[in-house]
Amino acid sequence: MPKRVVIIGGGFSGLSAGVALAGAGHRVRVLERRNHLGGRAYSFIDSRTGDVVDNGQHLFMGCYRHTIAFLKRIDRLDRLHFQARPRVDFLDLNHEFASFSCPPLPPPLHALAGLFGMGGITLGDKFRALNIGRALQSDTERGAESSRQNGQTVDLWLDGLKQSSRIKERFWYPMSIATLNENPGTASARMLIKVLREAFGGGREATRIGISRVGLSDLYTDGAQRFIEDRGGEVRTGAAVTGLNIGRGKVVSAELKDGAEVGGDYFISAVPPNALYSLLPESFRAGEFAYLARLESSPIVSINLWFDRPVIDRAFVGLIGTRIQWIFNKDLTLSLDKKSNQIAVIISAARGFVDWTKDELVEMALAELTRLLPESRTARLLHSVIVKEREATLAHTVESDHIRPGPTGPVSNLILAGDWTDTGLPATIESAVLSGQAAAEIIFNS
Repeated sequence: MPKRVVIIGGGFSGLSAGVALAGAGHRVRVLERRNHLGGRAYSFIDSRTGDVVDNGQHLFMGCYRHTIAFLKRIDRLDRLHFQARPRVDFLDLNHEFASFSCPPLPPPLHALAGLFGMGGITLGDKFRALNIGRALQSDTERGAESSRQNGQTVDLWLDGLKQSSRIKERFWYPMSIATLNENPGTASARMLIKVLREAFGGGREATRIGISRVGLSDLYTDGAQRFIEDRGGEVRTGAAVTGLNIGRGKVVSAELKDGAEVGGDYFISAVPPNALYSLLPESFRAGEFAYLARLESSPIVSINLWFDRPVIDRAFVGLIGTRIQWIFNKDLTLSLDKKSNQIAVIISAARGFVDWTKDELVEMALAELTRLLPESRTARLLHSVIVKEREATLAHTVESDHIRPGPTGPVSNLILAGDWTDTGLPATIESAVLSGQAAAEIIFNS
């Protein structure tokens, strides 16, 4: 029998849940407080240049099985471009590129060969990296559980496997910060272990990196909305939910900012933990959902710069020894043919930068670029846009490993979704999509 399902939040988790439910014949209503869909993965048009700007640069991987299936179902997979061969280039302050490029070998040999082929790392460091491979090939459940029980940070885990400061700086730290958005000194080793197993344990296809050919919003929001609406569902933007009315252990209705109430058989919360916390009655905030206040977030700052000429000839580059971690050449990733050059400079785990002014961030980014890219020294800056996502992801600390919730809880018809829930993955797009599909499965089986 079709269920009436109210989904609060129109990002990857909410829309993936909506697509799964609408596809199974349920009556879906998605409520998004902002005037656009996309949650924490969206894009907008810059008013001055007319160019697309993402709220933060997102990379995809071939191991994102649920995301790939979701995009395929809404007929948008062709908007995602995957590398033919897994490769990441790193640039250091000596202007030297080191490439992690995986040859066509079975896993995990392809990753080990890629690491052994990298420049800038000593042969001894490469052999000691085999300790990581052996750890990943040990009993999967026992290894992940052990790191959780011991409360290991990424730093402690790497030290225990005798990784030098050089290979940490040039390989393990960039990977950890990019995937966990957290400082290695506080980041959860359990989550990095999961990333490495997912990325390098499933073959070269799983290791490949994908980049959206379009702005993030155009990658999935229109396709998901059309899919849901074509099956009788409703997707509303500008519909801010201000509270959940709960009685006798069930959500009775969601109250909107305009005073209207929306009822349903099931309610899926697909918003960040602090947003969910604010929707709950006071008694639940102090009781069963008090853990939400303990889940911290980690910011990402994106510095978008337009130059009068090209300053980099690669689609994306990881950076070593600088305050910025990645450069994305938007003209190449979006296949634009322009004389100017739009790039996005990314700072992950950006607590030390999120309160800087626009001028301070631009000045710092330009100083770093002149150290890294000789071409930028003679280029003229035309325009800049700063995007600060203060709550970009869950802070993947050792503590958060223990308190991330599952999809169900004390309110029988309230299901939690979002990249921050306990999907077994770090807070990525894949985690968000997986959580939405898990929420839908609970309703299917009810």
